[in-house]
Amino acid sequence: MGRKIMARKNIMFSLMILVIILSHTTSAQSDVLEFQDQGSFSENRVLSFDRPTLYMFGEQTNSEPYANWPTWNHANNVDEGNSDNYFTEAGLPEPGNPNNGGGAREFTFRACVDSSCNPNNESIQLIEGEYITGSLILKIGCNSGNCRTDVTVTLSLNGNDLQSIYMDSGNAEGNSDKYEFIFDQAKFTDDLIPIGAEFDVRVSFQKPGGALDFYELYLQDEFTITFPIMPEIVYPIPESDFEPNEGVWKSPYSASGSGFTSQEVQSVGIVIPIILFVLSTIFIVVISVITPPLNWAKIPGVLLLIFSLIIPVLVAPILSYVEVNKFQNTDSSPNLYSVSDLIGMQTQKGSFIGDLLPEDNFNLWIDNSYIFSNSLKNNTNEPQNVYGLGFENYEDIIASDMDSSKHGRMILQLYFSILEINPSEGSGILINITLVNDTMTNQIVPDFALKSSGNMVFLNEGNPRWVVPQEAITIIGTQVNWKFYPLLGLLPSVGLLSYGIYHEIKKYKSDDNDYNFE
Repeated sequence: MGRKIMARKNIMFSLMILVIILSHTTSAQSDVLEFQDQGSFSENRVLSFDRPTLYMFGEQTNSEPYANWPTWNHANNVDEGNSDNYFTEAGLPEPGNPNNGGGAREFTFRACVDSSCNPNNESIQLIEGEYITGSLILKIGCNSGNCRTDVTVTLSLNGNDLQSIYMDSGNAEGNSDKYEFIFDQAKFTDDLIPIGAEFDVRVSFQKPGGALDFYELYLQDEFTITFPIMPEIVYPIPESDFEPNEGVWKSPYSASGSGFTSQEVQSVGIVIPIILFVLSTIFIVVISVITPPLNWAKIPGVLLLIFSLIIPVLVAPILSYVEVNKFQNTDSSPNLYSVSDLIGMQTQKGSFIGDLLPEDNFNLWIDNSYIFSNSLKNNTNEPQNVYGLGFENYEDIIASDMDSSKHGRMILQLYFSILEINPSEGSGILINITLVNDTMTNQIVPDFALKSSGNMVFLNEGNPRWVVPQEAITIIGTQVNWKFYPLLGLLPSVGLLSYGIYHEIKKYKSDDNDYNFE
């Protein structure tokens, strides 16, 4: 009987152990799942428009020299690690403490520590003329007298010191332990945080050495650096329209299923016309040499025939080429921009892009290498035939974050990629643009893109494009039409050659009659 009772107790005890193990396992799994649900945490560590501030974190380990204390920074004011609220050391010696006594203290809060490295994956535009600001709270507890309160803060980018700020004491109004400082970002960032930026923050001060002295360096929300990041512009175009495929960007109009069809485009060049003219001239000269002489009328007739070919075969294409080439070099005119000029500009506060402001008037030159047509619903819910510019001859620039900005790529597609008329009869177009401030949207836009009067079409729901009207478009490089002017040389040439042939036939008959008479 006793053995049965003991067996039951063992079974009950085993069941209790099993339940406890299972409950702990479930709890551990829940913790893992909860941590996994925070997968977006790492993304929230990166500087961005929504997160313009770096927070300093650290973990104090008294058994280690202060230089070995883990320190790090990121743009999330909550940390998943074991960050302390502050670092503190007392002047009173402690047995075995490697940090006994006073002296210099320097902590570097790094952007990348172990697996916590999260540099930004795209450039970030800063507001021109504004400063990077920061503050920290350092409490110096001085009972011995003659304690130093000076602090130096240094900002580094990718391992290179940018600027150091020295403060001899706390300078915040109403709080003598708070140090506020300003970095002149224009000196080292060109109003831009580059791709892959890793900012380290170094703070230096003196630990007081008196027995009752101490310091407290507060972290997290009390030690921050804030960047004047340009407010984010929300675009109606999905970013998927700009994502390269295997490193190559393609126009959304050329995508399968887009509904757009490709158009043949007039090309302009001078090599082929020159070759055709030379070959035609050689052919005419060879024919004139091997054919019988046509008295005095043959040479001027052949020359007139050659000159009549110069205009339609050679001169006309060269004139078109010169007209197009005139717009290829946009440096020659301050009001002429190319696609690469436009999309290479950055967002600036109070501008359309770059330094382009309301009431500015300029021309945008675009090569017509890729044209697509489609019928789309416009903002009055009516179908409209429109023509899309593919920009695929600019694909390397558009796909490059170094050569183009997100803002530039967006406005190129939103405002300048759909035309009201077919431009394929030329090899390029010139869009005349006047910028205005749209009071309905409080945005700077081209005058044809006003909310109240502009014409907009939709590739699909939530993916609009403004339509550039006919009056704003000049087609460049159209084939020159000389009408009947080349006939002014061709008709006399044919006349002279006909006269020569007639004269030769008449002479041949006369000679034949003389021969028969004899």
